[in-house]
Amino acid sequence: MNGKNVIFGILIFFLMVGTAIAAIDLDDNLELTFSVINQDPDPAFAGNIFEVKIGVENIGGKIANDLMVEIVPGYPFELVSGEKSVQRIGTINSYQSEDNMKIIKYTLRVNKDTIAGSYDLNIKYFEKESSVSVTKSISLDVNNKESAEIIYIDQVELIPGKIIPLTFTINNVGSAPLRELSFQWENEDDIILPVGSDNTKYIKYIDVGDSVDLKFDVIASANADPDLYKLDLVLTYEDDSGSETQISTKAGVYVGGPTDFDIAFSGTSNGESTFSIANIGSVSATSVTVKIPDQTGWKVTGSNSVIIGNLNEGDYTIASFTIQKNSQMTKPADTDVSVQKTIPIDNSNILIEVVYTDSRGNRETVTKKVLVDSSSMQSTTMTLPDGTTTIRGPGMRTVSQQSFWDKYGNYIIIVVIVLVLFVGRKNYKKRKFNDSNYTYKQFFKDCFKKKSKK
Repeated sequence: MNGKNVIFGILIFFLMVGTAIAAIDLDDNLELTFSVINQDPDPAFAGNIFEVKIGVENIGGKIANDLMVEIVPGYPFELVSGEKSVQRIGTINSYQSEDNMKIIKYTLRVNKDTIAGSYDLNIKYFEKESSVSVTKSISLDVNNKESAEIIYIDQVELIPGKIIPLTFTINNVGSAPLRELSFQWENEDDIILPVGSDNTKYIKYIDVGDSVDLKFDVIASANADPDLYKLDLVLTYEDDSGSETQISTKAGVYVGGPTDFDIAFSGTSNGESTFSIANIGSVSATSVTVKIPDQTGWKVTGSNSVIIGNLNEGDYTIASFTIQKNSQMTKPADTDVSVQKTIPIDNSNILIEVVYTDSRGNRETVTKKVLVDSSSMQSTTMTLPDGTTTIRGPGMRTVSQQSFWDKYGNYIIIVVIVLVLFVGRKNYKKRKFNDSNYTYKQFFKDCFKKKSKK
């Protein structure tokens, strides 16, 4: 017998002895094994809940009369709310296996940040009245789940005929990166179309938790009726296996909304100033009211608002108001107190509001600053019975001026009387000098005689 055969014989001997010892141990002990009978889904996905059924077999020769099995949660597995970690199996006989195995079921959750791979789930078993427990494990597969969603559209309203940027946001809500994505949108009525590019954009990569903004310049038809229009959205991407996943959804965009107006001063006639109002937007306006709000520099006599009804896009109408410019009164320092002068305030612009109902049913207000030609608002002059001259006109207050005679008439009369007395006294003295008996009575008689002769 050579040396190799001796060594081989020794190994066989120890193997047989070990097997016999192990058989003796199994005959005297409780020895459980655990295996995965079913898992839904298989593999489990990070961040998701899954259900696992575990088979329990006793390969030992000892009977357990009150057996307890406990799941020991550990990364990446955790029990869902309400799920008990300990389950009572009861009696398990010796060498109870295969078709006679016990089956237990647990519902678990996988941590959302778990990387794809195989992870151990620890299981502990013990008899109820025993302080001795044994822990074993089973292996469960976890995969990452690709998932994307269109989470945001930045515009919900488009103005007909106007180019507006429309941004779609694509978000990776899964637990695996997204690769080779394509996104496209379409309006089946072609009321809304892209401008400057087609309706498809491509994305190379979106990491977990990241998002990408896709911008399109779009325009709604100028002839579109105000309404809510549907956009069909399609997102396609590849998963780790190279398979293509497609997400189809839809979104609504409203075409319509507010409009705009242009207002111009048309002139003044019979004390009324007329303004032209045009709807220069692409949406009709209903229940239109034109209003002149309170403001510095202008005063409205009578009603400050005019109801003009509906105004379609491109149409215009007129509204008239009795307005005048406020002015301030000054008193020059080098003139008499009674002389007053009116200096008009230099306000050539007036604020006008257009209040209307838009296509959505919302009440809107547009305020415009309108240039007014003050030269067309002529002044008028009146002379009152007391001699006061009154100047009136848009943009001016009443201006009062006294006539020359009203102001200096009394002084002129006094001067005339003084001159008459002076001349009369001089003539009287001359006649008195020639006739010492000459009297004032005779002087007045002579004066009236001269007038009569004339």
